[in-house]
Amino acid sequence: MLDRFQPKTVSFETALRDWWWSQPQSFRDSISLSAARACFRGGYTAGKQTVERRFVFRAGRMRITVWATGMMEAKKKAYAEADFRAAKKGWPKPKAGWRLQEER
Repeated sequence: MLDRFQPKTVSFETALRDWWWSQPQSFRDSISLSAARACFRGGYTAGKQTVERRFVFRAGRMRITVWATGMMEAKKKAYAEADFRAAKKGWPKPKAGWRLQEER
């Protein structure tokens, strides 16, 4: 039994189902599953990224979310993501480069 393959991560749906059914019946009756799913998603996503923080930037009309350990790394990832999205849509890159505005 112990030599079977154990997954390193659990899918979101499996984690949500396990958590939902571990709650008392009174809790499950007081809140809808869709509302609980929205709340659980935030905690599940943040919990998977224990050493990284979430950064949100606005670059032109794009909203870019990245997970990084610091601001410099986040900006590098955001520039790369902005370039990727622009190329994917066929937009030209700005001549002066992307102007990232941090959102809260």
